[in-house]
Amino acid sequence: MAERKILVVDDEKMVHTVLKAHLEKHGFRVHSAFDSVQAPMMARQVKPDLIVLDIKMPGGGGYESFKRFQMMGPTSMIPILVYTSAPAAEVAAQIPASPSVGHLAKPAEPDAVLAAIRSLLGDS
Repeated sequence: MAERKILVVDDEKMVHTVLKAHLEKHGFRVHSAFDSVQAPMMARQVKPDLIVLDIKMPGGGGYESFKRFQMMGPTSMIPILVYTSAPAAEVAAQIPASPSVGHLAKPAEPDAVLAAIRSLLGDS
């Protein structure tokens, strides 16, 4: 099976460091975007299998990124894990959970993030 690509969109460098180390250890290739302006460009370039998306970021925030991903043909079908410290009710009102969209509250153990990613990708 080809290596799966994950795009992590978060303005916190520590989140990238921790997730990159953990996910690469489990066979994923991890790419990074640090704001919601860079995120759609990276998604088009990288063509990830899944996007891990923070909400509280500069450049319009994660809600704006989510809307852009949904509007762009090539990225509209990519599963998204919303990984954020934003209030759960607020997130659910803006981005309802679905089979291709998961929510996970920050902070979470790297294994919990990995499990959520695998679930969205349909891996066991």
